[in-house]
Amino acid sequence: MVRPPLDTTVPFVPVVLGGELATYTLARAFHAELDVRTTVISRTVPSAVRGSAIIDNVQLPGMDDDEQLLAGLSDIADANPGARVLVLGTVDTWVTRIAALRDRLDERFAIPYPPLPLIERLSDKEGFAALCAEVGVAHPVTRAIPADAAEADLGDLLEGLRWPLVVKAGDSSFSTLVYEGKKKVAYCDDLASLVELRRTMTTAGYAGSLVVQERIPGGDEQMRVLTTYSDLSGTVRWGRLGHVLLEDHDPAMIGNPLAVISGASFTAVGEATRMLEHVGWTGYANFDIKVDPRDGTEYFFELNPRLGRSHAYLSAAGHPIVAPMVREHVEDRDPYDGVEVGPETDDWLYSIVPVPLLARYVTDPATRRRLAAIRSTGRVVRPLRYDADPGRDRRLAQLKNDVRYVRNFATHYRRPVTA
Repeated sequence: MVRPPLDTTVPFVPVVLGGELATYTLARAFHAELDVRTTVISRTVPSAVRGSAIIDNVQLPGMDDDEQLLAGLSDIADANPGARVLVLGTVDTWVTRIAALRDRLDERFAIPYPPLPLIERLSDKEGFAALCAEVGVAHPVTRAIPADAAEADLGDLLEGLRWPLVVKAGDSSFSTLVYEGKKKVAYCDDLASLVELRRTMTTAGYAGSLVVQERIPGGDEQMRVLTTYSDLSGTVRWGRLGHVLLEDHDPAMIGNPLAVISGASFTAVGEATRMLEHVGWTGYANFDIKVDPRDGTEYFFELNPRLGRSHAYLSAAGHPIVAPMVREHVEDRDPYDGVEVGPETDDWLYSIVPVPLLARYVTDPATRRRLAAIRSTGRVVRPLRYDADPGRDRRLAQLKNDVRYVRNFATHYRRPVTA
């Protein structure tokens, strides 16, 4: 759904840290919704933003150092006198950095994230599980294995859980480790396999806790993604559910949604609202949810303190995603003043993977029919294809993306799993 760009009352510059695919789709949203260019700060020149006509890319090899990052942000503000600088991240690492540096940025900067302690509490898998229990939201049965727990005590710590179990690192330091066979999310069929996994992670240098959950049955098509926006008073103003058709199965990226169509739920937004308003959350939140095929229960898995990696499923259906942040954090207006969201049931497909590849993995007959109907109308959005940003580099970026996913699925996930 295409609308003319909205007007803004305050000059501003959106700055996005990183260079991932989601960085480009966020810049694309700023251009489509507000007709502004985005400045991307990255260590090198990522293919996702290379050659873009809507992005100014600032290379900052030392951006992992706080002083260098602050200096880089200050340079951008100095080059744009009279403008606010809206600082954003598309992965948790950058969001946490931005929130941590908030007090060292002056009034020229706008930071659309909650306080750092709240981000850390809810981004932590144990903290999120505790919040779900506190407010009575469905969450997979979860246990924590402390970093200092003796190997001989693991059986007692997991007493009562039903195997197989889902095992995740409880500490964000895991993301920086490199070792053979590393998986973002692991599945253990018995205690022996869990012990072996823990030994492997420890040998690689991981010193944090493990989060262990009972596995909810069902394949990728049982997954949902929910995005909400809370204003500065802590009131949830808006939320939309996406029905995931396919997830990433590369061990390093497993679980990330790759194809999303609009979804519907009678309870998900309400449950998220109870959690977020209970803790006073502000800004965007992104939830991973799985629907239990046995009884329809919607289990909340985790919260990301930002727009999700596949946030363009919202843009595809005509939901402005950057305008509310600009209205509230840059212009000091109501986030939805003059911002019209799209219809909840509008059928669009957002697919990071090539659509023919996606169609091979959709197994539910009703979903296959819906996907075919969407394809026949041409209501398909690809992440790196944008009419206002043509050029050889952009076509090449999309081609490289597609080839990579064809190879990854041939390697890691040759046939769909529905159980």
